Amino acid sequence: MTYTAVQLMDRLLSISRAFAGHIDPATAFRAIAVEVETLLPHDHMDIAVVLDEGRTHVCYETGRLTSWSTLAQHPLPVDISPIRDVLRGDLPHIIARDALDDPRFHFPGALDGPIFAANLRSRIVVPLRARGTIIGALNISRHKPGSYTQADLDLALHCAEFIAPYIFALIQAEEARRAMLAESDARNRAELLRVGAARLTEGMERERRRIGMDLHDQTLADLSRVVRQVSALHRQGLAGAAQLADLEREVVNCLTELRHIVDDMRPSVLELFGLRDAIEAHLTRSVSRATPTIAVRIHDASDGAADELPERILTALYRIAQEAINNSVRHGSPRCITVRIDATPSVLRIVISDDGIGCGDLSHEVIGGIGHMYTRAALIGANLTIGRSSRKGGTRVAIEIARDCGQATFVANELGFEALGSL
Repeated sequence: MTYTAVQLMDRLLSISRAFAGHIDPATAFRAIAVEVETLLPHDHMDIAVVLDEGRTHVCYETGRLTSWSTLAQHPLPVDISPIRDVLRGDLPHIIARDALDDPRFHFPGALDGPIFAANLRSRIVVPLRARGTIIGALNISRHKPGSYTQADLDLALHCAEFIAPYIFALIQAEEARRAMLAESDARNRAELLRVGAARLTEGMERERRRIGMDLHDQTLADLSRVVRQVSALHRQGLAGAAQLADLEREVVNCLTELRHIVDDMRPSVLELFGLRDAIEAHLTRSVSRATPTIAVRIHDASDGAADELPERILTALYRIAQEAINNSVRHGSPRCITVRIDATPSVLRIVISDDGIGCGDLSHEVIGGIGHMYTRAALIGANLTIGRSSRKGGTRVAIEIARDCGQATFVANELGFEALGSL
């Protein structure tokens, strides 16, 4: 169809009016596609927009959606775009009779699958320019080969020239919004880590006071009693077998209690034998006095992957697992606690689950032991999830961390949190 200058301007103004009220590029593009259809009938239309100074691109589609749509969330290099020659300015435009066998769209590594999947045969590709720079390309396609003429190409060039400033403004606004959200997320994360670190420090201080009280009220009291018994024996000038046996038991009890306190403060099993054995030792010790008895299972399919992590990270993972086990024994009333350690080439996963009464609603559990678990996980860049282990109840604590987590130590140090793994 041939248009007069007035008719063409009227159609282009209709396209501009379609932009009104839209702030999302994808929604705006779908709105103008309806108007473009009156000028250039098509089965598929998309706009590719270049980002990062021409290094990457995103795509917005109408008609049948293809894998190109995923570029809106995950930009890919311009180098693999089948229309890279237009995006780079190497070609002023492309009009293809049959894109399926047009070599301009196909090269090693080209993201050309949708051309075949959606049967995009007749194609017009024209650049979008704003401020003298190519900001993207308008791509119009039909299933039937040879559908477009030179007159259609001229119409597409007029459309591209008219809509490019609007597309540019929308993309700039979208980029500004994303940058603002990213900055806000970074500030929120830093604040959460700061508050979490402060709470964890307070918790550590309370734990130190508890240890001091345990030493004063129990261990020191036991040792004082032993001293008094030794003094009495010394004054009497003799000691019977029964009295010596009592003394021996008292000393053994003191040593046992001291070992527990020292092990809690400095997990020597972790240093000597690794994460798996340290968790198993703590698990066994935790359930040893439970009534009724609690069965335990531990399965390590990680081939020692955890022990390749930095010491600070390893200790933090142990502390999280330790707290999860303690919570299960003290509050969960489980019949069985299971620990699984798994690893993929990129991720280490530790899961502590039980069949107890469950953890309830954790939406407000931001303080105490559970809060400390979340803080420790955040400080080392791990992902911590706590929920039900099954529909019947129970609790499942899962910790995931990238095996390449050297940056996590940097984050902890930047926060000045040197004591992360010390308690």
